[in-house]
Amino acid sequence: MRTLERIYSRSERIVLRARFSGFAAAKLIIVAAVLGAIIALLWVYAPEIEGGLDPKFDGTVRYLTPANLKWALLGAACFVIFLVICDAVSMYRQELIVTEDKFIFKQGVFKIRSVMLPLAEIRYIDVHQNVFQVICGYGKIRVITDGDAPFIIKNLVRPEKFARKVMKQSSAVREQSMRPRLTLSARAK
Repeated sequence: MRTLERIYSRSERIVLRARFSGFAAAKLIIVAAVLGAIIALLWVYAPEIEGGLDPKFDGTVRYLTPANLKWALLGAACFVIFLVICDAVSMYRQELIVTEDKFIFKQGVFKIRSVMLPLAEIRYIDVHQNVFQVICGYGKIRVITDGDAPFIIKNLVRPEKFARKVMKQSSAVREQSMRPRLTLSARAK
């Protein structure tokens, strides 16, 4: 059980939990493929590249040697692995729950951001997805409130469905707060 769920499940009923998508790391696979392709092209066309850059080129490759390109490939692989680990840790450290009357979002590893909103203050939620995100089933939402600037939550699984449920709960909370309350006053005479 995650931190927010553990804290709030004792005192309030959790209506909705958000899930975050691992497909967001697919962009890192594309970065790895591009870096690998660049290094492969440098490896294959090393004499032509050095010959085009050096007017005194005698046919012997000095800079784009196989040993140097192996180090470049290793460096690119380490860079991509580092990005994947950072992305995975940041995604693991995101939590979003909705209780009967609150919207609670927490993210971060070293710099933690927590947002707790009364559902009655949420006016609407924008959902943004590009073609790749629609195919993979994730996207980002922008929560618009009464007073504060909107905030964005990325990599949310099925963002339209989540936004619809949040707005339904928000409407229920607003409707409940607008109802007149009957108070019984007992006057003893």
